[in-house]
Amino acid sequence: MFTPPPSPGIPPNNTPPTTAPNVNAKRRIGRRTRWTVVLVPLALIFITASTRYLTHPAAFDWLSSSEISYFDKRADTPAFATLSGSAQSSAPPPAPTGPPSQQTVPVVPTSPTLPAPFPQPFDTALSQNFSTISCFNFFQNMTNTVPFRSCRAFSLLLQSSNAFIGAQSDLSRLNTLVWGTCNTEPTADACAANMAWFSANLASACAIDLKDRNSMAVNTQTALDAYGVMRSAGCLIDPTTNSYCYLNAVHNSNPSDTFFYSLPLGIRVPNNTIASCSACTKSLMTLYYTAVGNSSTTPALAHLKEAYPNAAKIAVADCGTSYATLATAHSGAESLRLRLWPGILLLVGIASAMAALP
Repeated sequence: MFTPPPSPGIPPNNTPPTTAPNVNAKRRIGRRTRWTVVLVPLALIFITASTRYLTHPAAFDWLSSSEISYFDKRADTPAFATLSGSAQSSAPPPAPTGPPSQQTVPVVPTSPTLPAPFPQPFDTALSQNFSTISCFNFFQNMTNTVPFRSCRAFSLLLQSSNAFIGAQSDLSRLNTLVWGTCNTEPTADACAANMAWFSANLASACAIDLKDRNSMAVNTQTALDAYGVMRSAGCLIDPTTNSYCYLNAVHNSNPSDTFFYSLPLGIRVPNNTIASCSACTKSLMTLYYTAVGNSSTTPALAHLKEAYPNAAKIAVADCGTSYATLATAHSGAESLRLRLWPGILLLVGIASAMAALP
């Protein structure tokens, strides 16, 4: 009878047992993982923060060491009072004859008698078209404080004062008003600090209105931020005639010169404008170019920075390449970007090196 062969036995396991991972290798892997987990997110946070600063520098204003809540060295809050002072009169001047282009441009006056009260922004009843009561209250309070009224902001008068706009039909009266904006009892620096305070507090009290693009809130903040450069613009003097350049612009039958004064308010020069090529407008464009290139003022002059290039192109096309500068070298944001990127790359490199450690 056939007998089957015996079943093969299970061969001995000659494969050595798997050994536990090396303890030192585990530690190296752990170190690399920890460095990667820590440094890579830090690099991403740094890149994100730097990009946020470059696109919205105002979001980091809290990092500034300077205090903006300044009205007057003697008080923390503005005083509600009426303005008083010498050389003010309520007597109206004689009515002019003819349009401004037919009137004689007066020279810069010496201590003229100012009208009392001096024209103020929002000289009609404040609109009730506010999104929040806090914003409405802010405007009510601001327009009645001495630190605001005494600075006679040319930017706000040009934007929202019916009395100031109406005075443009009378060069003699306008001459007195412009002198009043250039010669204020608070110094120019004190007034600039006051306007910065109001702008910062408007941003807080009118946050919702600004978000809703309420024209009153948005335009007023723009004018407050442009106070300094527009005060300088309004006070430019034509040395050949010893008269204010702004009066020359109003006197000119070509309205193009007056268009350039509204650039800091974000109002662009119309594309069909034919520039007069006056020396005053050339000085005005130089003033704007300098202000836009100043890193300390550029964030507050975003509207001027947007409106300037088109105005410069029009001026250069009509008056020649020496009349205005078309482009700036490096803006504040561009210069900051050049300084930040080496640090960003260094941090990323450190993270990569730590992750590759044995």
